[in-house]
Amino acid sequence: MQDLSELTQRASELDGNDPIAHIVEEYERPEGWIFFDSNSVGPVPKTARPAANALIDDWIALRRRGWAERDWVDMPAILGDLLSPMIGAEKGTTVVCDNTTINLYKATGHALAVNQERTIILTQKDNFPTDIHVVQGFERANPSLEVRYVETEEEALAALSSDVAVCTFSHVGYKSGQRWNMEKFNRAAQALGVLTIWDVSHSAGAVPVLARESNADYIVGCGYKYLSTGPGGPAFIYVRPDLSEKAWPPVCGWMGHADIYAFAGDYEPHGGIRRFISGTPMVGANQIAHCAAQIYQKFAPKDIWARHESLSNFFIEALQQSCGDLGVEIASPLNYNQRGGHVTFKAPGAGHVVEALIDAKVVSSFRKPDAIRFGLSPVSLTHAQVVEAVGRLQKILKEEIWRDPKYANVSV
Repeated sequence: MQDLSELTQRASELDGNDPIAHIVEEYERPEGWIFFDSNSVGPVPKTARPAANALIDDWIALRRRGWAERDWVDMPAILGDLLSPMIGAEKGTTVVCDNTTINLYKATGHALAVNQERTIILTQKDNFPTDIHVVQGFERANPSLEVRYVETEEEALAALSSDVAVCTFSHVGYKSGQRWNMEKFNRAAQALGVLTIWDVSHSAGAVPVLARESNADYIVGCGYKYLSTGPGGPAFIYVRPDLSEKAWPPVCGWMGHADIYAFAGDYEPHGGIRRFISGTPMVGANQIAHCAAQIYQKFAPKDIWARHESLSNFFIEALQQSCGDLGVEIASPLNYNQRGGHVTFKAPGAGHVVEALIDAKVVSSFRKPDAIRFGLSPVSLTHAQVVEAVGRLQKILKEEIWRDPKYANVSV
């Protein structure tokens, strides 16, 4: 096998020179396990367990009084303000609520109301399925609308026209890990009056997302990946401040009313971003999400993004050096500025390799037909763990451990 001593030494130096190496101490790190699945579910803040217990105590002691004596009602806006730096947004422009699919529906419906004279929706052919399903739902409900599909950034730019109402794109491809140039596309779209929606589920919390700087119109994403808000944790929606009040949200609910406790029969939308909150906040999920959001107040986003860049580049280097002659082929862009939170690579028996890795205490993910995804968390991984994980992968490939029949059934 390829000797890993040089990589181990380099990892030690990188970790030793890391200005925020201590960030990993904020999270639970089960001994022996190395998690590369933050593109699916992020790490657990150490404060999550006591926070969950505190909520149960409040439930027991307060019941309905919790709405008045705790921040349950305001938490979507509070969390939005706490997490907004991680998507490059200013306070008062983001709320944490619902899930990504619902927030995509809200953003798409709002954009179509703003650009109601236009009839074309653009999306990526290989977009995450839920993103495609949402726009197909609008197309089916309104025969005047047409969804058009593009495959590359160049194709998307060429497809822009005065007939396009909105583009809904993933900032980072969920399979390939390819990152699109948000700022460049926003400029081109806005020159033609086209609105843009970016799903940053595979980038927020890992790589730079610059809502304000790129002049994004809408941004949505889930919190449970790199942002670590917990399994099935609440999603978020950002709307450019000058856009939010140009139309009613397509999902009107009492929590988005101008006066929640007026219990008015007629809807009057709240000013600004809060109109995009619809129903009752997910109090339990928000309590856990708050734990993660508080950690981000201790570290500058640019330092977290820089840490991810270092881990991601080092992982590719280690993978190529130790497994390049074992059939491993990098499928994600090698240029970091074109890559998102995870690195995708191809390997013989990919799905079975992922199962064998779990037995070796390395958790990654598989996507058909032959892609292995390593989602690198910038808040819980070290460079030393990268080398250790690559070493375990090297052994599985070299000794063809993955061919064992017990790895025949591949999990999602």
